[in-house]
Amino acid sequence: MNDHVEDNLTFTMPLTHKAHHIANQFRQQQHNINKGKQVYLNTLAVQTVSLYLGWMGIETDIEKSDSWNPITQTLADTADLVIKGKGKLECRPVLPGEQTCQVPLEVFSDRIGYVAVQFNQELTEATLLGFTSSVTVSEFPLEKLQPLDDLLEYLESDEQDELAQTPVKLGQWLRGIFETGWQVTETVLAPSFRTTLAFRFRDSRRQKGARRGKLLNLGMEKAGKSLVLIVGFEAIEQDKFQVLVDIYPIKDQTYLPQNLLLMVLDETGKAVMQAETRNTNNNIQLDFKGNSGERFSIKVVLGDTSITEAFII
Repeated sequence: MNDHVEDNLTFTMPLTHKAHHIANQFRQQQHNINKGKQVYLNTLAVQTVSLYLGWMGIETDIEKSDSWNPITQTLADTADLVIKGKGKLECRPVLPGEQTCQVPLEVFSDRIGYVAVQFNQELTEATLLGFTSSVTVSEFPLEKLQPLDDLLEYLESDEQDELAQTPVKLGQWLRGIFETGWQVTETVLAPSFRTTLAFRFRDSRRQKGARRGKLLNLGMEKAGKSLVLIVGFEAIEQDKFQVLVDIYPIKDQTYLPQNLLLMVLDETGKAVMQAETRNTNNNIQLDFKGNSGERFSIKVVLGDTSITEAFII
C-alpha cells in the first residue's frame, strides 16, 4: 500500500460473512462472469463505506442506491451509496497492490464524492484509503486522495449539497458524454417498444441528436415492475433544440400504472407541461423546444412518490 495513503489516516475493517453473502446474491444474478465479479466487488465496497459512515453517525440509504438495483447493476458499473439529504457517494473498489482507483466515465458526474476501498488478497479485510470530491480521469492516483477524516467534515458541510443538484448537461450528450444511470435505450427498453421509439426519432439521421434512458425507482420494484424515462435531445437550429420525453414500462409489462403523472417544470419549479396515464397507456410523452443554456426539470409522480431530474440545454 502507498505510504502517502497510510499517512492519510486510513481505516481498516473486516469483511463480514453477511457482506459476502449479499455480494454473492447479487453476483449470481449476472450471467457474465466478469460482470458478476464487478458487481461482487462493488457491493463489498458499498457495504464497507455504509457501515463506516453509520459508525460515524452519518445516515445512508443503501437500498435506494443504484448499486443495490439488480437491473442497474447489469447495465452500469456503479458503486454508489445514497447519503441521506446529501446525494450519491461513489465507493470504488481497489484490488491489492494497485496504485490507482478505476473510475468509469459513467460516474464522473451525479456524485458528491468518491471513496477508494482497497481489499486484501483474501477478501477478509477492506481499507478505506481516502476520498476526492471530483474526478476527471478514469484512473485516479491513490496518492492524490484526501485524508479520510476530511470526508466526514465534507459530508457534514453544505458544499456537497450544491453538487447533488448538478443538472444533466444535455449539450454533452451530443459529444457522447452521458451521466451515470443514463443508458442506451435499446438496452433498457423491451423489444415491443423499440420500434415506437425509433419512429419518434425518424429524422435522427438528418439531425444531430442523442437519446438515453434511465430507470425510475417509484416503489414498484418489489412487485416486479419497473419504468424507464427516455429523454431525446436534438439540434434543430443554431442554439435551438428539441427535447422529447417518454416513459415506458419494462420487465414484460404492457401498460403503465394508472394516474402516473409526467411534468416539465421551468427553472422556477413551475409546471409548464404535463401528461397523465389512464387505464391502458403503454407510454406517455411530452416534447418541447428550448434554447442553449435553458434550465428545466422533469418530474414523475406516482401516488405519494415522486422523482425529479434537473437538466440544462
